[in-house]
Amino acid sequence: MNTILKPATSRAKSQQKTRKALLKAGATLIARNGFSGASVRDIASLAGYTQGAFYSNFQSKDDLVFAIMRDMFQQAYETITSAEKSNSTSPADLAQDITTWLNDLCSSNEKAQLETEISLHAMRDEKFALSFYALLDDHSLKMTQILEKIAHERQLELCVPVEKIGKGMIAMARGFNLMMPHRDPKVVSDTLQIFLEAVLQARTKPKVHSKP
Repeated sequence: MNTILKPATSRAKSQQKTRKALLKAGATLIARNGFSGASVRDIASLAGYTQGAFYSNFQSKDDLVFAIMRDMFQQAYETITSAEKSNSTSPADLAQDITTWLNDLCSSNEKAQLETEISLHAMRDEKFALSFYALLDDHSLKMTQILEKIAHERQLELCVPVEKIGKGMIAMARGFNLMMPHRDPKVVSDTLQIFLEAVLQARTKPKVHSKP
């Protein structure tokens, strides 16, 4: 039985390695040259594979970009888990945790360029834009669910729709990404935390539990 499964397992690992290399190469070239300036041939070549290998993993360059976006979103979900672990009911602590999340998420110049190039392509290509904004909506929904869980576990009642906060965090992350490479990170981080504290102090209050 094991001898039958081994070839399939080996192929799966090989395909995973190929896919990962293509995603990395695609992100690098799109950030460097823009969407139109990153050809499938160049992406495959940088990854060390053929165009045939590219099309064995992705239907098109758009498909590759959407996979890159999903990977970036997954990183956002994983890095915000530290905020879920805290039991603090202080809005200031929540602001600090969100600031830390943004710092971890937005420390790459290449990522800032990549997000900008993908967004610009969505503005120019209506067909691409439909899937692009659908992915952003899904991302916003996921962030909303995470924030709801954090607020519940910290016993915080948000006095503004949580989906608005989720969308605001995404917008700040995207803007923060553009600012970080060109500003002192500490100045940007401190400014952001002051802003978040002001918003959360004004918009957040501890839940009041009625006595039985």
